[in-house]
Amino acid sequence: MRSSHRSWIAMLALLSPMGLQAAEPQLNAEQAFHQLTTLVGTWEGKFEDSRTHSVTYRLTAGGTTLVETWTLAPGRESLTLYHLDGDALVADHYCPQGNTPRLQLEKGSSADKLSFIFRDGTNLQVKNKSHQHAFWMTLRGKDSFIRSETYVKNGSTPTEQQQNTPDKPITYHRMTQSTPKP
Repeated sequence: MRSSHRSWIAMLALLSPMGLQAAEPQLNAEQAFHQLTTLVGTWEGKFEDSRTHSVTYRLTAGGTTLVETWTLAPGRESLTLYHLDGDALVADHYCPQGNTPRLQLEKGSSADKLSFIFRDGTNLQVKNKSHQHAFWMTLRGKDSFIRSETYVKNGSTPTEQQQNTPDKPITYHRMTQSTPKP
């Protein structure tokens, strides 16, 4: 009877919210950056309206910065630079709207889901514009990942920001490189 009581307590601990968090290993900033470097290459995604777009990842600055370039249409790109800042992983997003929000990996992000949240930014005072306030990514093996972003209006209050919902997640697939024929 005593051993079944212990088993029951152990099972409840695993099913509790704290137990569930403990079951998913959390990543530190350096581990998360290393995981993101597996994205190096070219990817394609499709918006809800079926428009396709591409995103490329490459390393620069001696492998200390991951460059993410979004090609949304001819002449319309955005750029995000991922890099370590002490014990934090930050993403500086250079947006076509003319602002640069800086997001930071949330504590508690796991290998299953990397979540970034707004830290600070520039040119956020421009009215009638919005900025990236959060995003998350789930890497699904070497050839697929899912991403969702949340944008908020510049100058919005914290209450208004909380009312914004993330965009519908988009699945991205690695584009294969064709080998040129000799």
